[in-house]
Amino acid sequence: MTTGGAPRTRAEWHAARTENLCTRGARFVTGSDIARTARALALEPRHVTQTAPEAADDPAGILTAGGRRRVDLRLANGSHGCVFLPRTSGGLGRCGLGDLAPVSCRAYPARLGDRTAPAPAADTEQTGATPSGGPRRWTEKDLGQKPLTEVRNDWTADRDHWFEVVKRWNALAAEYEGAKPADGEPGIRDFQHYLLEAYAAREAGTAWPGEATS
Repeated sequence: MTTGGAPRTRAEWHAARTENLCTRGARFVTGSDIARTARALALEPRHVTQTAPEAADDPAGILTAGGRRRVDLRLANGSHGCVFLPRTSGGLGRCGLGDLAPVSCRAYPARLGDRTAPAPAADTEQTGATPSGGPRRWTEKDLGQKPLTEVRNDWTADRDHWFEVVKRWNALAAEYEGAKPADGEPGIRDFQHYLLEAYAAREAGTAWPGEATS
């Protein structure tokens, strides 16, 4: 995503992303990001994600517990930030997912939508090192515009599909509203299985999970 191809430029970009984004974890991921990561690592989504309470009006809010709970699904965080951020003994870190990283992470520092990039700092136009001597400040002007446009398009498509996956799941989960836990109400693991099925159907161009083809 950087305009320069020199190793130093790429290293500076990775260092800036680590400091400003990775140490807090990905701020917005789509189901495509989650499914791609889980598949590549041959793990179930539950091994690479965590949940957090979500607002009732958020299109990414997933209904669980018979409609009594609404959560956000994101890549898991550890004490040092994203669990996919390995660090050396000297404290240096770099994304362990590489090209598998969420689209919103790979677009850093571009803002693709709410929560996808840290808020610009007051001195965001700087091109050198920060006053503290840390990594330089990066802006969208530092990124290759052609790949950034491609990333934006990919992210928009993934986001819209993600919202539709959640919407369809929530319609199914709402049918269990008022049910007792013993009645087998769907939980977050059920949603994660639905997620994988939905993305397999997207890739194959087939019907949504549970929907018969005409």
